[in-house]
Amino acid sequence: MSEFKHLVEEIEVKVKGLLDQRNKLNQQVEQLETTMKERENEVEQLKTEIESLRDKNKILRIAGNQEGDNKEIKLKINEIVREVDKCIAQLNQ
Repeated sequence: MSEFKHLVEEIEVKVKGLLDQRNKLNQQVEQLETTMKERENEVEQLKTEIESLRDKNKILRIAGNQEGDNKEIKLKINEIVREVDKCIAQLNQ
């Protein structure tokens, strides 16, 4: 009888350990979901920023054609757009 009781106690300990592991994993899942939502929001903001920069780039190109090419401004805008694209690529990884 004591052997049976000992086995039951061992099983109880293992079950408690498994429940603790499950709870920890559930917490990690919640944290990862929160992080993922934050990253998705960041990506959306960056996409909006990129679109805005592209619009500004178009405007500057049009203005540049009327007033002569201002290559320095165009290069800077392209550099910023590339940096934002890199940020989005890193967030998507």
